[in-house]
Amino acid sequence: MEKLRLVVLIIGCICILFGYFRFITDEQGNVNLQNYRFTGGLGLVLIGIVAGTHDLFSRYLSKNALSALAIYTGLLLFYLGFSI
Repeated sequence: MEKLRLVVLIIGCICILFGYFRFITDEQGNVNLQNYRFTGGLGLVLIGIVAGTHDLFSRYLSKNALSALAIYTGLLLFYLGFSI
């Protein structure tokens, strides 16, 4: 049971990181270090989650919607992992 919990937590972490890195990169895949230096791109991530959630409710599958869905899936897996 402990191995299942560990696998679920690792997959949840990978999902959250996947969504996070998709939010902080631009179209060419570069990270703007001036924005990333002090806040870690937290503003970009929060704005992206709000925009992605709006797109999900509108049933429009954009880059922000996929990233928000990945973060929500990771959070759900974290919750399940700590509940097991």
